[in-house]
Amino acid sequence: MVERTKEHFWPRWLINRTNTASTAVKISKDKSVNPLTLTVPLCKMCNSDFGRELEAPVSQIFIDLESGNGISDYEAELLVRWLWKFEGLAWILHNPDGRYTDRSNLRDRVLKPIDGIRSRLTLAIALAETIDPGFGDAPMGIDSISKDNAIYVAGVFSRVAIMVLLRNFENVLPGQFSTYHFLQSDSPERSQKLFFPKTSFPYCRTAIGVTRQIALQLSMAHELYVHQGSSNG
Repeated sequence: MVERTKEHFWPRWLINRTNTASTAVKISKDKSVNPLTLTVPLCKMCNSDFGRELEAPVSQIFIDLESGNGISDYEAELLVRWLWKFEGLAWILHNPDGRYTDRSNLRDRVLKPIDGIRSRLTLAIALAETIDPGFGDAPMGIDSISKDNAIYVAGVFSRVAIMVLLRNFENVLPGQFSTYHFLQSDSPERSQKLFFPKTSFPYCRTAIGVTRQIALQLSMAHELYVHQGSSNG
């Protein structure tokens, strides 16, 4: 019994950054849509809070990443929570009657600190030098597949290939990715620029190919990890 709004599945700032409003985004093998038309029902408060606490700062984080300015521990955590929000909306869109996780709803998961799992996570990022000539737009999508696991997410957004994963699977990552391990939540260095991912792909097309290939492997590994009795986060 709360007021609902329509949340854009892809945030407007990302649509603008990737120029996908003038092209289309492929959402299945045979279907593409204008990203401005795909929305998810969301309560008004969540829509507002997600925009203020995640979308606004993350839009600036992408500018800093692509400019080579690096990100802080605090900003790295925001990226993780933003990716979980992105993946969570996709999961809910395909499983409207399903249970998101055993521990929390999506709102609590993406708006509260990641303290409970901070020491077990890796944020991996690789930058592409440029968008492929002739594309007309830039990448904007998730490449991972999550059924029961609510931790692993991978995708390429503009010139940024990014993943959040459990540290025990870090050895599977391709060498192009720079990795970051989180500081303690009370560290005085959290606001300092500490993570400077390398530019290791010449074009975004290469970043998409490598990310998509490893995402399938790591998605399966994280799903198996859940089914073997570990927490789904």
